[in-house]
Amino acid sequence: MSTNNPRLVAVGSEANRQRAIQAGRTQAVLARIALSALHAQRPSAHRDRWITALQHRISNPDATLAELGHTMTPAMTKHGYAALLRRALRGGGIAAEDGPDEAEGSWRG
Repeated sequence: MSTNNPRLVAVGSEANRQRAIQAGRTQAVLARIALSALHAQRPSAHRDRWITALQHRISNPDATLAELGHTMTPAMTKHGYAALLRRALRGGGIAAEDGPDEAEGSWRG
């Protein structure tokens, strides 16, 4: 059991943090693509909120979903921001198959 060995816990935590950072950077690249597509679309009820969520991810590629959610206006949970980001990516034409599974710092559609 890893909780009996603090070193294994630390190694696992660092590995998770590195995966979250890489997933965030991947999201930022996809967010740029989706943002371009959304800017080309006609205004819709959710477009401005989606653009804000995408710009927030682009500006903070190494931040966790929890950090991004808390710094949104108004603040939201990690899960709320993840859902908003998924909808924004989908609205910008990025399909679920284009990215990794949902985990800290990653997404799914």
